Amino acid sequence: MPLSSTMKKYWDFWSSHFNEGLSQIPGIGNWFRTDWVILIAHRDGHHSVPNLQGGQSILSEEQLRHFPTNKRLCLRLGEGLGQQRDIALPAAARHDPAAMIALSLKQYFPFPEEDTTFAVHGIAPKSAPEKNIFRVSFARRSQMENALREVQNYGINPKAVDALGVDPLEPVSADLASGTKAVNAISASKVLVGALVFLVFIATIINMCSSLYLAPQAAQIEVRTRPEATDQAVQQSQAKATVPSVLDLWKAVTMALPDDAYAQYLLYEKGKLRLAGKATDAAMLVNAIEQQGMFSDTTFAAASVKEDDGKESFDLITNVRKGDHQ
Repeated sequence: MPLSSTMKKYWDFWSSHFNEGLSQIPGIGNWFRTDWVILIAHRDGHHSVPNLQGGQSILSEEQLRHFPTNKRLCLRLGEGLGQQRDIALPAAARHDPAAMIALSLKQYFPFPEEDTTFAVHGIAPKSAPEKNIFRVSFARRSQMENALREVQNYGINPKAVDALGVDPLEPVSADLASGTKAVNAISASKVLVGALVFLVFIATIINMCSSLYLAPQAAQIEVRTRPEATDQAVQQSQAKATVPSVLDLWKAVTMALPDDAYAQYLLYEKGKLRLAGKATDAAMLVNAIEQQGMFSDTTFAAASVKEDDGKESFDLITNVRKGDHQ
């Protein structure tokens, strides 16, 4: 089976069940009932419904009184109340056959014009397209109104009225009461699909607008902010590059201190190095520290004191020259 046929089969199955389920909802269900219920009115006052064998089943008074009123019902005028006929019209009338027929009622119908009502079903089933033959239901307006009043006495309010043709189960397509096409129910499944298509369309439009307008604006904002962000990143990178590592500082201090001196602690903060420890001659340390290219402006933070072990304590502060530690 072709893919298209398979998809159509599943669509018909799903949509029919979906429409039927939604039609059961009180209130809005009538909008989505796609199937018509046919009630046939006869000239002798009896009413019947079509059966599956192509015939009709007469309803009793009790059955008519309990006839379901929550269905999309068409009152079909039986023989003697309404008729169908095929009418050939000029090609110019193809798009509005009702208007052409209305101009010549006497030519097509045997009733007085003021008491005639008709409605066009559409192109006749066996008509070739170029012949413009239309199937039409017609009746006396007074008899149609009497038939409507009879069923309304039972609480039945038809949504459409047409005339009985060859097939009692013929689809409802014309309405004698309004003289126009019968108003078919809304297909809930088609409404759902239409809503989804609309949402996809709106999403596509929003995406296109975003691409055409928002994306360029975002790019401009990014361009305007990028130099500042780049400069900040460069500054941070340069700052990191000019700060000596602990290993570099310790290596320079070790090279600066003579063999008879040693450091007890070392603290680097905000470009200054504080160095404390013991040495045989603390005064000579300032010059020794200055010998290293990365140190300058070395001073004592505290006075030197000679300890019991014969060495002098020292506490020095020196500036670390940026870039000289490379």
